[in-house]
Amino acid sequence: MPSSSSKRILVIGSGHNGLIAACYLAKAGHKVTVLERRASLGGAVCTET
Repeated sequence: MPSSSSKRILVIGSGHNGLIAACYLAKAGHKVTVLERRASLGGAVCTET
């Protein structure tokens, strides 16, 4: 449901909170981009090998 007040938003970090925030913002009609420095999403939930 994009509206004239929708914004382009950048979320830095794809940890739990970043993904939840991105989800809520997208559902509100904003165009959201999520950046993550690692190859996998999840932040501290993921383990590095």
